[in-house]
Amino acid sequence: MKTLARFTVSLSPELAQYAEEVRQRLGISRSEVFALALKRLRESELREGYRALAEDPDFQEDPWIDSGLRETLEESPWS
Repeated sequence: MKTLARFTVSLSPELAQYAEEVRQRLGISRSEVFALALKRLRESELREGYRALAEDPDFQEDPWIDSGLRETLEESPWS
C-alpha cells in the first residue's frame, strides 16, 4: 500500500466553494481535487521550463542537438 502524506489547508471562501464545485462536477474526492490541481500546476511549470530551454540560445546553437523541442511544444496538446 502507498504511504500518503496528509495536509491541512486553509482556503478563502471563494476557493473553498470552487473546490467543492469541482469535486461535485467531477465526482471526485477533495483530495483528488487538490491532487489534480497540483498535477496540472506541475505540468504547467514543466511546459514553461521546456519552452525556456527551447528559446535558450546556447541550447539552440549546440551542433549535437537537433531536438525539435520547439516544434514539439508547438504541436503539443499542452500548449
